[in-house]
Amino acid sequence: MFCIKISDLVVAIDHRYPYVERFCREYTVPDGPADLTISVTPEEIERERGDQGFSDGYYESLAIYRKLCRAMLAYDGILMHAAVIAIDGKAYAFAARSGTGKTTHIRQWLTVFGDRVTVVNGDKPIIRRIDGAFYACGTPWRGKEGMGGAGMSPLQAICFVERGEKNSIRRLSTGEAIPRLFQQLLLPKEEAEVTPYMALVDQLMKTTKLYLLTCRPDPEAAQVAYEGMVEGTC
Repeated sequence: MFCIKISDLVVAIDHRYPYVERFCREYTVPDGPADLTISVTPEEIERERGDQGFSDGYYESLAIYRKLCRAMLAYDGILMHAAVIAIDGKAYAFAARSGTGKTTHIRQWLTVFGDRVTVVNGDKPIIRRIDGAFYACGTPWRGKEGMGGAGMSPLQAICFVERGEKNSIRRLSTGEAIPRLFQQLLLPKEEAEVTPYMALVDQLMKTTKLYLLTCRPDPEAAQVAYEGMVEGTC
């Protein structure tokens, strides 16, 4: 067993395979009192197994993350499939269907804005409400590119990304954003969790600006997104 710190919580990981501890090494903290403990059964590991021939430890890491994200609801946390950057310490999440180019887009922010930008998480951040404010939190599960770190930043906006012939951004109403957002969330399994989960998502949407970015894979897209969301031109 070892401990990691994610989203300002200490999590004890009761693991079977050494891969998991190596995978989480950047988040490891000294053993001590933990806010929660996560372990998975062989059956849960097996359910993660695909046809790509990865190691048992890899599949255990997926099962641990799935269980961790479900446990986070008790701490006002949810998983969002998104790439998150922070510029000047404030976080912006970019969500899209796989293959749309959200990783390419956040790399354009790094190109255009340089050291002002850090990557919070490239694929699977946890969004957690702390003292009434929502934060985007880094996790070891950060996509095949491995972009991100152990930090957390206050979430300012969620931007849904679509490919297009020109770069443009606009605000979305809650009604427009709901179906897009729920495509990117890990939904609760237990009926008793549905009501608190929906209340948390409702609060997230009420307090976080929502955008649609239609873009090409070029640096201008980052500039257009910055002007719309950070400078507030739309």
